[in-house]
Order: sequence, then structure tokens, then C-alpha cells
Amino acid sequence: MSKTTTPLADGWQWHMGSANGSKKAEQRAAELELRTPTPVVSFPSVIQAELLARKHIPDPYIGENERLVQWVSDADWVYTVAFATPAEAATRARVDLVLEGLDTFATVKLNGSVILESDNMFVPARIDVKALLKPSGSDKNTLDIVFRSAIAVGNELEATYGARRSLMRDRRRMHMRKAQYHWGWDWGPVLLTAGPYMPVYLEAYDARIDNVHVVPALAAGNAVATIAVDVAVVGASEKTGQTVELTLVDAAGKTVATASQTVSETSTATATATATASFSLTITSPQLWWPNGQGEQPLYTANVRLVGASATSVDTASARFGVRTVELVQRPLASEPGTTFMFRVNGRDIFIQGGNWIPADMVLPAISRERYFDWVRLAREGNLNMIRVWGGGIYETDDFMDACDEFGLLVWHDYALACGDYPVHDKFIDSIAAEVEVQTKRLRNHPSLALLCGGNEDFMFVDLFDKLDYDHSDMVGPFDDKPFPQRKIYLNTIPRLAETLCPNVPYWANSPFGGAEANDLTVGDIHQWNVWHGQSLPYQDYKKLGGRFVSEFGMHGFPVDRTLAHFCKGAPPHQWHAQSQLIDCHNKSEGAHTRISRYLAENFRYDMTNLSNFSYASQLMQSEAYVYALQHWKRQFRGPGHEACAGLIIWQLNDVYPCTSWAFVDYFLRPKPAYYAIKRAFAPLAVGVERSVASRWIDENKLDEPKGPPSFQLWAHNTAPERAEVTLELRVYDLATEAWLALPEADQKRTVALAAGQTTELGELAPPSTWTAATLVVLEATLVDTKTGAVVARYVDWPEPYRYLVWPADTKLTIAVSHEKHGAYESSVTISANRALKGVWLEPVYDGTETDDSREPVWEDNMVDLMPGQSVTVGVNGLAGRGVKGRFLADWEVGKENPTKLY
Repeated sequence: MSKTTTPLADGWQWHMGSANGSKKAEQRAAELELRTPTPVVSFPSVIQAELLARKHIPDPYIGENERLVQWVSDADWVYTVAFATPAEAATRARVDLVLEGLDTFATVKLNGSVILESDNMFVPARIDVKALLKPSGSDKNTLDIVFRSAIAVGNELEATYGARRSLMRDRRRMHMRKAQYHWGWDWGPVLLTAGPYMPVYLEAYDARIDNVHVVPALAAGNAVATIAVDVAVVGASEKTGQTVELTLVDAAGKTVATASQTVSETSTATATATATASFSLTITSPQLWWPNGQGEQPLYTANVRLVGASATSVDTASARFGVRTVELVQRPLASEPGTTFMFRVNGRDIFIQGGNWIPADMVLPAISRERYFDWVRLAREGNLNMIRVWGGGIYETDDFMDACDEFGLLVWHDYALACGDYPVHDKFIDSIAAEVEVQTKRLRNHPSLALLCGGNEDFMFVDLFDKLDYDHSDMVGPFDDKPFPQRKIYLNTIPRLAETLCPNVPYWANSPFGGAEANDLTVGDIHQWNVWHGQSLPYQDYKKLGGRFVSEFGMHGFPVDRTLAHFCKGAPPHQWHAQSQLIDCHNKSEGAHTRISRYLAENFRYDMTNLSNFSYASQLMQSEAYVYALQHWKRQFRGPGHEACAGLIIWQLNDVYPCTSWAFVDYFLRPKPAYYAIKRAFAPLAVGVERSVASRWIDENKLDEPKGPPSFQLWAHNTAPERAEVTLELRVYDLATEAWLALPEADQKRTVALAAGQTTELGELAPPSTWTAATLVVLEATLVDTKTGAVVARYVDWPEPYRYLVWPADTKLTIAVSHEKHGAYESSVTISANRALKGVWLEPVYDGTETDDSREPVWEDNMVDLMPGQSVTVGVNGLAGRGVKGRFLADWEVGKENPTKLY
């Protein structure tokens, strides 16, 4: 008889349990009758979502409300459901209660009997409850789950095992296997959720398929793929004549291979143990899965059927997979110290263009499959080819991984450890091992999975802050009773399981990691925080701060105005200010406003009296900083033996709630201006410029140094796998004289060939004799397709700092909107100006139909620079018939004269 599944999704109720001595929680319980069972609004569930839906708490994402909801996590909470026993329970050998995820400290009772004590939100539970169920057709069963306060449990664990050292937020977080970001981070609030945050259901069966593991391998030349498939079965036996049937189908649904295998006596499974049926099949001329920008993403499916003696289907399962190989290449460089840190997919070395991913919400059940796909689609359209799932969050869902599979985003996935002084007692290590096993099995079939990593910044913080004397070259141990004993987690416990369960995906101990120290610039990956954090160096120094692979770096930028308005909703006018307490509340990075203002003061004029103007200036600053890093680090990927930097992952892609952060897309999936700057720098073809007179900053210590006109180094990066032939066109405008400057004919236009998958140097533009130190050169570099005449890349280089530049009173930006289809876009906008403009940002003219969570339009390009008299047309989706408004750097000063008399 076949397996049946009965979801337990309806009829749940919740109420407060113990207040654990919290006066605030007791007060709220009395005022709001929180000890009265209340139906859930949605399931799966966490208690904060229920309380918000009932208006028992204010929205923690608005204003400073997060301060007002902390009492919720002081209390215990109880979830209860009554359900009938399914009819199949009487005729099946086993009935399992499956709880896919409990957040976090949960006691589960069925009909009054304790069946589970759970303390790890990343480990699902499966319990045989057949003997405890009431007969089908009789009274209903009662399932109760008591969720203890993480704060109360944290206090108990700290009393038992001692206080840990806190490297980020509350030190109690490190004692428990709860998502670390729930305790707050430098981009998110404290929201200690509790509840059954993943599905709950019953499974009745005699035998079932427990797991399907697919491992593709490619022969030399990629012409033949061998597909190894292991099928784990529970409860099957040769005595019952059960057979495992396997069918492989391609993306079009065509069968490409079949096989079957009878369960043998030697591999008979019991009710709790598994037997494995192993297959090896061949696909000729396989359709290869490629990362975004390298090819297509065809997905095969392994369909598995467990068949009984009478040819009846006992259970079915399927696993999608891609035919691809992934390697982490670490080899010596021709003229640089150390080794590469380079990803090779299907034998091709690629430059990684990535974004770091944090959980998309504090309330995990709120993240729908559709929302995941929208996020990953934005990453794809922004020309990213990798997402790093950061270790302080969760093991990402199959919805997220499916989106990455379909859109071609490689996934670097940290295990759920971050910035931690974690305990190493046996119970904690055993809990880590249990989550590593179950999560690795769940993730391993996804073709997007490119790297498994032990955690985030655990080695780096020991090196930077503890400065312990330990042997960085010791990868074996034992590590007990030695400095930094947590190495046993990252170098023993995790890799032993990861390499056994997922041998075809590389493992990396931590991020950053490698070399003589964790943040060694010549070996492994680095987190480059000497811009913003650390030494707070100018972002123009990114060129000098690269490593073999930069897996974190970032610059803050405010979210778009609509998101600002959302979290300022209802606040008095004095809070709508860049220096207000409310704005501070929505920026969790220590010293962030000091740093934002300092970087602005160095580079841009900005208006502190108008929140929108200040926000725009920060967004432009973020855009400029990211472009500096992306251009210069991509330039270092110059072909075999010269891959001094083989990838970068921006901190960060997304936000966990509405705030100011390093993200380049905000919580509501609204791209910040930096998104479009990154999209251009990550485009299949991109042109780069480096100005030799890098700055016009006045240095009083170097007044005697000669000042001359700038020269320019030029290069282009071709991310695509094919060689490209383009025309390089250069134009120069002088801001000082407001005139175009002539260039020698040889410099104006020339055809260049760009090697596939690497940077090609394009020489130097020397200053003509007519240029002087006073010439304010704006250089526009453009790559034009030699066959179609289309502009495929463009970059405008300006004299810095921008704070020295002024725009005349008659400066005018002209905007024309067409609601006719424009290629793949629903509408188009053409912009032009009578002056050179920096950072033209386009937004819709809001008409009042927008909702709090409605998306912004997605533009073909935005935050663009304009040359005088030049028209630029960009496509746009989501404009919905509205008009368009635009702004540019220092538009708040245009037409306004500074007072020349101050007293």
C-alpha cells in the first residue's frame, strides 16, 4: 500500500504559557487575554506574526516599535491542534509525525505524552506515533507544543556552561542552535521569534523513500555524463518483492535513461534504518548547467518509484539536478605571491560576481516561494552569478535553492555559525553534527550549490581581537585543550560529514580563511573591511586592498524614499531628519552615521536639512564605492596564471527589514541606485577607466608637488565565454570651460578584440598638450558592437572630489516618457540635459495607488551620468502609466546662491 501524507495545517491555536517572571509579559497577558487559546492567522507560524495580525503588538518594522515588542520573547508560548487519526493509520506499519522545523526550545506532547524535546531549529523531527493515536473515527488527537523563551533558556545555558565572549550582540546566542541573527546584528533588529515555523504533517506507510542523492560526473570534453543515483529506502525488503525504479528525464520531459533494482536481503531496511539502491546511468551529449552569463540552466529530474510485489506504487520521490561539475582551484600565480581562489564550472574558469545573502525577513514564514524567486530574479538581472548564504542566518529553503537552480546563481552556503565563540562540549558538537547531516543531505542535489563553508568570521575574529597564538597550518588537530578549540567544529566535525555526504561540492573551513592568518590577502578568501570599518580608508583605495577572492566588502546607502517613508510612518516632522533617533533606530551598524557623514564630507556636497537629499547623496556614494571596487578587482582577472583576484561578493545583496545598510536592494525588493551601477560593472562587457591624477583634494603638505592634467588607463572585461570584437569610443568634456575637447583621431575610435572570460588592457590616453591642470576632464568611454552598432558598455569618469564641482543656475534635466513597448520593457524614458550631470536617478511620479509593500519599477538602467546634449533612453517595467521624475547630484543647489555675507 502506498504512503499517505496528512498535513496538520488547520485548526491550530496559540496562547501564552509562563511569563518567566516578566512583569511586562504578565501585564500584556492580562490586558490582551493572551492566555485564552486563539486561532492562528496562518500556518506555519511564529508568535510575533500572530500577535501583529491581532494588533496585540505594533509593527516592529515601523518607527521605534521594535523596542516595544521585546516582552514577547520573555514568555513561553503554546501551540495546540486537534486532529482526527487518518483512516490509513490502521493499515500501515508506521505512522510518523513530521515536524520540519521548531523555533527553537520545544516540548511536544501527543495526547498528553511527551514525544519530543527539541533544542535545534535546524533539525527536523520524525517520530513514530502510531501507538499513541486514537482509533480512526473516535475522538480527536491533541498535539501540544510548548516553546520556551530563548532568553530564559539562554540564561540557564550560560549558568551551566559559562559566559561566552560576544563578538556580535548578545553572548547567550552562541549557546544555542537558533538562527543567530534573531538576537540582532549590525543590519537587523532583535526579534526572538518562537513557533512551528515549518510544516507539520503525518505520514502513514509500510515503506518509504527517505532520500535521493544524484551525483553527475563529466567525461573529458563534456560529451558524456555519468549519473550516479543512490536511493535510500526505509522499510523495504526482498521478502515483500519491492523494487526501486529510476527514470531520468530532461528539461523537456523526454526520458533519457531508466533502471530498476530489487531491494536485496543484504540491504534490507528496518523501520528506522535505510537500505540503499545504487544506480549508475549514462547520458550522451548532456545539456550542461551553467552559471548566469555562461550558458543555459537545463534541469534534469530523477523520478524514483518504490514498487510492491503486485506492481503497486508504494512511494514516489523526485530530485531535480543539473549536469555540471564545480571545482575550487588553488594554484600558484605567474607573478604574484600565494595561490588563486577560483571557481571552475564544467572545466571553465569564471570570475565570480556575487552578493551576500542574509535572511529575507525576521519572520521566516513570511517569505513565500514567489518572493524568493523575485529576489533571485533581481540578482540574475543584475548580472550576478553567485549568492553567498551568510552563516548567521538559516539554511536556505528549497524554494531559494530552486530559484538559484533555475536562474543560474551559484550558491556559496555557510553552515549556520557566525562571529562566534561557540562552546565545544559534547552535547553542542552532537547538535551541530545532526544539523550538518540533515541540511547537507537536503541541499546537495541542487546544481547551484558550489561551496559548503564552515561559518562566517570565526577564525578572523580570533585573529583580530583575541590574537591567540595557534598553528594556522594545523588542519587535523586534535584541538581540545589548545588555543581556539572551536577549530574542531570547522576542521573536524563539519568537513567529515560534508565531504562524505556531498563529495562533489568543495568544502572551505570558514570565511575568511587561508594562509598565515584568516584574512591573508594572498591565500583563500578575504573580508575587506578597511573601507568603512577598520582603518576607514577612502573607497578610492579599494584598488590596493584586493585579495585572491573578496567575499565581503561594503558601503552604506540609504534605501529609496518610499522605504524611508514607510519606516518613518506616523513620526513627527523632527524625526524625518538624517540625524534623528528614529533614523538611528533603523541603522544597526555601530558608528554608521559618523561613517556615512565622513565619507560624504570627503567626496560630495550634501544637504543635512532635507532627508531625501541626504539619502540621495548616500546612495550615490554607495554606488561610486562599489564601482571603484568592482572595476579594479575585476581588472585583476587577466587569464591563466594571472588571476590575482578571481571573484568578489558584495556585502550585501538584501535587507532583513526596512533600514539603512550595505544592501543594494532593500527589504521591499526595491533596487537602490547602487544596484544599477553594479549591473553595469557586472555586465557581459564592461569598460574600465583609471585616472592618473586620482584626486584634486588639496593636501597642504604637498602644495609644492607639480599638478598636471590627467592621463587615463583603459581596459575592458569580457565575462562571456566568447571572444568579442567592439569599437572603443572616447569623448572628453571640460567642465571648466563647458566645452568638448578634441582628441587625436587615433584616440577617438578604434576596434579592439576582447578575450573571452577575462580582462583585456586597452592602453592609455595621454593628455594632449592643450590640457592643463585647470582642465576639468570628464571622460566618456563607450564600447560599441561592431556588427549592430549598439552601445554594449559605457563608463563616465569625473574629476574628484565631487564636492568641488558646481552646476550653473540654468542646468536642466529633460525627461520624456513613452508607454510604447521598448524591447523587453513595457515603457521607455529618454533623458537629456544641457550640462554634464552626475548620477541621474529616475523614479515614478507617485499617484497614490501605491501600497506599503508594492515594488518600485525595474529599470533597464538608472543612476546614469549624462553628457551635455546627449540623450539616453532606458526601458522600464512597472511604471503602470505613471509619469517620471528625476534628480542628479547637487540638484538642491542649482539656482541657489550661497550667501557671501555671513554677519
